[in-house]
Amino acid sequence: MTAIATRSRRAASKPKASSSERPILVATAGEDESRGALRVAAALSASIHAPVVALGVAAPFPHNFSARITLRPPTSIDEKTRRDVHDRIRESLREIPQSDSWIVRAFTGTPADLVAAAADEWKARMIVVGTGRHSRLDRIFGSETAIAVMRSARVPVLAVHKRATGLPERAVAAVDFTDASLAAATLAAQLLGPGGTLFVAHVCAFGEAKAKPGDLIDLYRAGARAKLGEVASLVRTRTKRRVTAAMLTGEAGSAIVSFARRERCDLIALGGHPLALIDRILIGSVRTRIVRDAPSSVLIAPPDVGAATK
Repeated sequence: MTAIATRSRRAASKPKASSSERPILVATAGEDESRGALRVAAALSASIHAPVVALGVAAPFPHNFSARITLRPPTSIDEKTRRDVHDRIRESLREIPQSDSWIVRAFTGTPADLVAAAADEWKARMIVVGTGRHSRLDRIFGSETAIAVMRSARVPVLAVHKRATGLPERAVAAVDFTDASLAAATLAAQLLGPGGTLFVAHVCAFGEAKAKPGDLIDLYRAGARAKLGEVASLVRTRTKRRVTAAMLTGEAGSAIVSFARRERCDLIALGGHPLALIDRILIGSVRTRIVRDAPSSVLIAPPDVGAATK
């Protein structure tokens, strides 16, 4: 695996996880903005009894720079930077409850590529990454890296708001009646703390257009409401959580973000899709806008995530 091959010999060993102990992979630079991701990973680990791997990525030294800039060889600089990241993560974990057993790994390379590759190699059940903004951390682990990871990851990706302190209590799942959106809604409900509430929301394709009884718009709205009620009932049965249906209007991304703000949701869940070209294009629009604008954490779940929290 090319990305993982860039690691040093000391960091080469991978976590030992059986199929029943698939780890939670939390990407962190060990700085303040990623504390939310660490806290949520700890809470999730305690909830589902899963091991955690904390993964740090150090940016490589720009080898095309003139050698006269420094007397030290680039490989030596890369190794020192990697060790610094590793040590910083260890230091940050001192404030995270029950993190003594976490595995810490640090590599040199491109964050998004390494995170996705590590999740595949280590058979992670979920990737947790922070969404710190307006700091140097955002160039390493932030909203843009979270978006890049979501484009390529084959497991659920939870982009955690820096103010998050634990499992979400109120979540909204955007539902378009595909298997992916149903999987995202189910997983979001499973992530909620005891007594949590999930809203399953569908954004009406016709907006606020007037309708006459029996016309296309009227039939669509009636069918969507009925289908949304079925989804709410199904998720409620599967997860034993409180689930409420909501019909929204407007542009999809803005409608979901506005609803999340209004209902004080601390999680927005969206369905992912198979890694086809069209999905790589679409995830650059609605999902990207939501990740960038969300007042809360964001979950992207592919269709086949049944074992993510088991």
